[in-house]
Parts: sequence; structure tokens; C-alpha cells
Amino acid sequence: MKKLIAMLLACTMIFTMTACGAQKENDTTETNKENETTTEATVEPTKAAETSTEKIHLVAPKVGLNEEQIQLEKDNAAAENRELSPSANFYIGVTEKIAEQYPNYEMEYVDWGWAETLDQKQRSLILSGNAPSIVAGETFMPVYASSGMLEPLPQDIVDMVNPSFLIYDPQGRPVSVAYKSSVFLLFYNKTLLKNAGLDPENPPKTWDEWKTMSDAVTASGNGEIFGGGVPSFPHAGGSLRATPFFRQMGVDFGGGLTINLTDPKLQQTLQFIRDMNANFPAGLGNNSDEGPLWSQFQDKDKGTIAFAVNGSWQKGALVNNGFDWGVTALPLPEGGVVGNCMVGAVYVGVPTTAENKEDCFNLIRVLLDQDLQKFWLKEGTPSALNMYIDSSAEYPDDVTLQAAAEALKGGAVKGLTTFDKNDAQVWEIINTKVLARTTMTNDPIDQICNEAQAEIENLLK
Repeated sequence: MKKLIAMLLACTMIFTMTACGAQKENDTTETNKENETTTEATVEPTKAAETSTEKIHLVAPKVGLNEEQIQLEKDNAAAENRELSPSANFYIGVTEKIAEQYPNYEMEYVDWGWAETLDQKQRSLILSGNAPSIVAGETFMPVYASSGMLEPLPQDIVDMVNPSFLIYDPQGRPVSVAYKSSVFLLFYNKTLLKNAGLDPENPPKTWDEWKTMSDAVTASGNGEIFGGGVPSFPHAGGSLRATPFFRQMGVDFGGGLTINLTDPKLQQTLQFIRDMNANFPAGLGNNSDEGPLWSQFQDKDKGTIAFAVNGSWQKGALVNNGFDWGVTALPLPEGGVVGNCMVGAVYVGVPTTAENKEDCFNLIRVLLDQDLQKFWLKEGTPSALNMYIDSSAEYPDDVTLQAAAEALKGGAVKGLTTFDKNDAQVWEIINTKVLARTTMTNDPIDQICNEAQAEIENLLK
């Protein structure tokens, strides 16, 4: 019996908030044909899987749930008198479909953590010569791709997903796909805007309009109500939310062996982030703990912040807590371009050293099954599938998903830029010594950037 280790992480802890987007069956002939094609490409077993009777062992952290975990999910839902969450239904559905479509796969679901913990585990296995059959992650997956560690994806997988959900290797080949992800939108509390004398049905479209409205809420709030701005948390939570605004100015932090902190447009964006930070309660927008900010924005008794930059999942808490809320695309600077950043992505890929790669790709196909992907729509998270990005038939009344899909349609949105050397250390400097320092001190922004530029250049040599 050949043994495989398949690595696919669900990260259900990160995305527990659900949204109640309206669902509707699409009965048009054109879409039904598209659905038939996608189903065929997504769930049809390969010839190898149909004819093989050999048991193949795959270890997959929470891409599905073992019997004990499934029962725990059901018990928790019953104890709280609620239905299973969309994310739980997704992972249970994946478990059942793998068992149905590929009975020769022996699945073992384990927990290898997330973020740095998961990265360290996967890297140690790869370096030991015992590479997992499938690797997963978010911000570090582009590093795996740029290092040539991942096998190119089969064309049927590439064809079914929006290009924004793909990561490419240096040769331009898609090597990793996110089976779920989101982009950033601007959510707002209509009640707080109305109380400040603003029109809640006319959200800001430009940076200047946003700052004017946010300033007005803060000024009328008497130290208790705040307009909000761009979070600068000293970790990926800050850099992810700040990145769209740099891209709107046509710049980024660099990438590869280049760092771009001296660009005037980048520094202009930092000044905007600093100016907007004055509309957060002191120390909240740059706190290492994101929780207090989200509590003050979305909690029933603590809705004291008017604007928040967050992923599409934010809708869930606002709906559940009975807010009069709205959502819009991120405001643009004068002369700027549309820009965004992938967030909350769970990317998966197959290492080049993995055995029986087609069996691993079969698991990715299950993750992209069109029926299972509907659970992400119910959660308020965009699906990776073209059929759900290009058409809102499954969510005709969900303005949040429609706004997210609109941002993704061009297929040009990507995650954080990556650096060829010392990627984690470079981002640590950007997060703590650039973004957080910008809002935590009054140091000149050119000084902040020049000092960090010099330090990062040494890491990229």
C-alpha cells in the first residue's frame, strides 16, 4: 500500500461568521449547460481512480471532518439551537463526497495549525524528504510557488476558477488555487452617518469624500462615536487591509528582490492612512489584537465606529446584530485606479515531489465542486468558480457578494506581494516599522520609509 500525506487546511476558526445571502436556482438554459460542464470537470472520478482497488492513505487536516469532529459540530449546533454553519456543512460535504467518489482513498483528518505553525510543519516535511501530497496556506503560498515547489495545476481546474484565485510560478503556470477567498469592501453604519447629519444612502466614492464623512462623524461623536479609517494592525491583518489603497495609487511594496518604500505615491498613501487613523479611538486601529476594533464596529451595544474596511464576511455579524448597515466598493483617490487584495484565502497545491499527483488533484476537484461551493455563498464569501463570479443568479439580493464579485470579475486581484529572500522578515518590518509606526508616531513618513528601506535592502541582498 502506498502512503500519501495530503495537506488541505480548512481554517474554520478564522471564518465563523455567516451571512444569510438569498439563494435562487438558476433555470436558464445557458447556465444549466455551464453547470453540467462544471460538474463533469469537478466531480467525475479519473480513470485511474475508477479502476484502482489499491487503498491510498491520505492525511488531510480538516479539509473534511472525521466522525468524532462531525458529531461535535452537530452537538454544538444542537446545544446552541442553531443549524450547522455553512463552513461546517462544506467540510462535512467534502468528507462525504471524497468517500463516495474515491472509496479507495483512506482519509485521515488531522490538525496542523495555520499561518506560521502550518508553514513550519509543511516545510519541515518537505526538507525531510517526506513532502505532504498537498500543501495549504494563505500568505506564504506565493513563496512556495515562486520557489518552484508546486506542481502545475491540471487545465480543467484552471478553467473552472476565476484567475484571481490562482497563484502562478515564475514560468507563469498556475500552481495553486484558493477554494475560498474574499476581497475588501467598505462597510458602514447607516445610523451613525444619519446621526452625524450625513446621507446614509450616499456612501463615499473618493478618499476625500470618505475622510470628510469620517471626520464629521468623529467631530459630532464627542469622543464616543468615531468615523473609522484604514486599520494598521502590526501584522498581516494591517498589511492586507492597507494594500488595496497602495494599489489604487498604482504602487505596491515591491516584490522579488525589490522594496519600494521610497516611492512618493506610496508615501502619500501612508499619509492618508495616518490622517484617517485619527478617526479611530486611540490605539484601536493599530492594536495587535484586532478584536476590540471589530467589537466596537459590530457589537450590538458597542456600535461606535461608522466605517470599517473588511472582507465580505463582515456582513454576517451586521445582519445577526440587527444593524442598519451598508456596503460599497473601496473609495478611490483622485486619479486612482481600482485596486484590491485577496484576503481569507485557503490556497492548496501539490508539491512537485508528491507521489500519485492525480489522486491529490482529485481532492482539489472535490473542494471546487459546484454544489459544495454554494456553502461559501451562504457564508457571504465569494466562490472561486467562474459560474458564481460571473453570474449573481445564486445570490440575486446579496449586495455584499455582488460587490465582491464585481471586484473579482477582471481576474486581476492578487494577495500580498512576496519577496524572494527573507519574506517573513521583510513583512515583519513593513507591518511594525512602516504601517504601525506611521499611525503610532508622528515621525516623518519619509524618515520611516527610508529607514525601513535600508533595513529591508540588506535582507534582500
